[in-house]
Amino acid sequence: MHFRNFLLRALDDNDAAFIRPQLREASLSRGQPLYEPGDHVDTLYFPSSACVSVVTVMRDGKAVETASVGRESVPALLDALTDRPTTSRIFVQVGGAALTLSSAVYRSRLTLSPSLVGLSLLHARGLAQQAELGVGCNISHPAEGRLARWLLMTQDRIGGDVLPLTQDYLAVMTGVQRTTISLMAAALKEARIITYSRGQVTILHRAALIAHACECYELSERQFEELRGVEP
Repeated sequence: MHFRNFLLRALDDNDAAFIRPQLREASLSRGQPLYEPGDHVDTLYFPSSACVSVVTVMRDGKAVETASVGRESVPALLDALTDRPTTSRIFVQVGGAALTLSSAVYRSRLTLSPSLVGLSLLHARGLAQQAELGVGCNISHPAEGRLARWLLMTQDRIGGDVLPLTQDYLAVMTGVQRTTISLMAAALKEARIITYSRGQVTILHRAALIAHACECYELSERQFEELRGVEP
């Protein structure tokens, strides 16, 4: 079996032989909830073409995306490793394929495999870095640059140019009002960098979108490529 997910692809032969028979195929639908705050992460989702959103929800109901996870990793990994309830809302951002595995099975393998421990820590570090970068970006950079960064990150994670993203969700991604998203998306569309209609964004000119993105995209892309380059 050829794995599209970077973590699964990086398993050494012994770990792959243990884990592969226990993986199950799943088809994830856009908007599908995976976990709510307080839930135990009893199943790990390894996206292949799907993209999963990790969102922090405030008391007033406002939600801000703190991580976006696609084929490069697995969401809620630290929660699964520690067998602790998640503090985030985790749902499917872009529908697609994934492989699933019992978190208990994954933890049982960790006790026997230093290689899997090291790989898991590397991926947990990558997800933590993404969240840290997002905090600094939200404080320091204008919304236009943040929107371009999130669109590029989503493109990287699903491996395609067509992104099924609604304006409401783009507002969650960037932490701004929906009306602001409408204005920014219209400007990118007028510049022929993207097209946008009926909840679907198509990236037409990636290089131009990179030019609009804040400096954080370069850092997030570097993290993505580091995970892509992990070898058994």
